[in-house]
Amino acid sequence: MATTGETPTKRTPRIVYGIAALIVLVGFGLRVWELDRASLWVDEALTEIRMQGSLLDCWELLLDSGNQVPLYFSLLWVLPNDSVFWLRFTSVALGAIGIAVLMFAIVSLYKRYDWALLAGALLAVNPFHIWLSRMARPYPLAFILAVMVSYYFLELINRNRTRAIWTGFILTSMAAYLTHYYAIGLPLAQYILFAFILRGNRGFFRRWLGAQVIAGIPTLLWVFALSQREAVSFGIGWIPRPGLDDVPVTFWNMMVGYDGSLPWYIIPGLIAAFAGLLSGMIYAARARTTDRVNFYWFWLIVAPLMLGFVVSLFRPLYVDRYFIVFLPAVLILMIVGWSQLPRRSWIAAPALLVIMAGVANFAVIMDAGEDEKEDWRAAAEYVEAQRLPDDGLLMESPIELLAFRRYLDDEMDYGWLLGEDSLVDQYDPSITRLWAIYRNPQEDGHRQGILEPFDPFAPTESPMSDFVIERRDLILDVYEVNGVTVLLVNVDPVGVVIQSDTESNTPSGDED
Repeated sequence: MATTGETPTKRTPRIVYGIAALIVLVGFGLRVWELDRASLWVDEALTEIRMQGSLLDCWELLLDSGNQVPLYFSLLWVLPNDSVFWLRFTSVALGAIGIAVLMFAIVSLYKRYDWALLAGALLAVNPFHIWLSRMARPYPLAFILAVMVSYYFLELINRNRTRAIWTGFILTSMAAYLTHYYAIGLPLAQYILFAFILRGNRGFFRRWLGAQVIAGIPTLLWVFALSQREAVSFGIGWIPRPGLDDVPVTFWNMMVGYDGSLPWYIIPGLIAAFAGLLSGMIYAARARTTDRVNFYWFWLIVAPLMLGFVVSLFRPLYVDRYFIVFLPAVLILMIVGWSQLPRRSWIAAPALLVIMAGVANFAVIMDAGEDEKEDWRAAAEYVEAQRLPDDGLLMESPIELLAFRRYLDDEMDYGWLLGEDSLVDQYDPSITRLWAIYRNPQEDGHRQGILEPFDPFAPTESPMSDFVIERRDLILDVYEVNGVTVLLVNVDPVGVVIQSDTESNTPSGDED
């Protein structure tokens, strides 16, 4: 196998270890800085709920939601998780470990210390990876496993087919499939690669297929358990249907971060990143017969992206964070693309532009407080400060109620619009005012932080929209924070005013 690399000395220079450690430390610092400042958003609130019972209780809740697999949550259950900081810290630690794992894989596969350090630096300040590492969700673990599965597979392709490599491949594949359903992109890319190298490798293909069967057994058992549930929510109805214009935004997000705007300070880095990735993918496609490593990275990007997009034409499943499995390929092929520049030393220039764009994006968003997706804490504090004894809470679903009540010190009568009972049956007759807590209905499959501000009186498909618009003349107060609008509604007399024609629905599970 030929690769675009150089053979280093047999002994790693000490300075490489020092720089690598510094890169990991910087990446850790960016991920842990003010970690508990932002409120838990609804999916994180559900993660916290799953940690409050036994491990079996955690699995039961996961099976109820249906759109999660258990490895990350099982890991989080055995680790400290009794505060916002510790609930998120596992992801922070996994994010930092991912930087080290990526550098290790690149040194092993390419024999290039400079490429490894460059990739580590790009990942350390990558806003997309930073935001995913600052929330109590499984994406940093999925990244690590995507790198490790790819590393072991490429070692097998490179004819390093020892028992240890096969064992590592099976175990990491098994763990990946138990971390996120989109890990299916890994065997899909591997299978496509076999179409180009199958001649003379049929025995290897059969062993690979057997390894996949073994690795998939725990996930198949999980899916079987899921199929035995009487009702599964599959909380993915929020996902917007993608268009072709979403594809470049996905890469934009993965390379320098996307917040819905195009500030001047990220434009040079964005251009450098797209140029490197395009050049790298073209090189990988052209050198497919001699450079299987880069050709694999090519398919690790193309295969899951195409699958996710095509499926989303019928059932929307296109969300940038789901594609975390091909973030390693994006970073590596960017570097491969830059290495095609006329002078080898020029690779530092575009890399520096991307690093600066990532740092600037992160700093600006943190300074503005726009990393917070939903400020349930501020919403709850406002209600507590303004409430009267006979006030009640109104939510769209129990999931939002969980997120809001986490920050509410006082007990309040509550109800929700997606309940089986009518609103009038959910409240005590003494209730004279309702605090309607309206979560931003404008979903975005790209942004990890704050969403676009929304008008609570603009018609949407949300049941809360109908409720608020119908009672606009009865609204006494409106208070807006990140991702949430609080509206105080006069409901006296209760039996007349809050009676709702909203159809009953089953509350959904996690968004992702």
